[in-house]
Amino acid sequence: MIEPTETESKETMDAFVDTFIKIISEEAAQDPQKLKDAPFNTSVGRLNEVEAARNPVLKWKKA
Repeated sequence: MIEPTETESKETMDAFVDTFIKIISEEAAQDPQKLKDAPFNTSVGRLNEVEAARNPVLKWKKA
């Protein structure tokens, strides 16, 4: 999933979409099975933000 910031202009978004379509079209022409098998890896479904807020896992390195 791609989520742009609110500051991106419509022109920037249109250029991004055009580029994205071009890349996917080229991949589909070269290896259609690759697109049929997508997605290759998926992240976790929905993060439990309440659990993360109540039980934070803090890691840092001592300098």
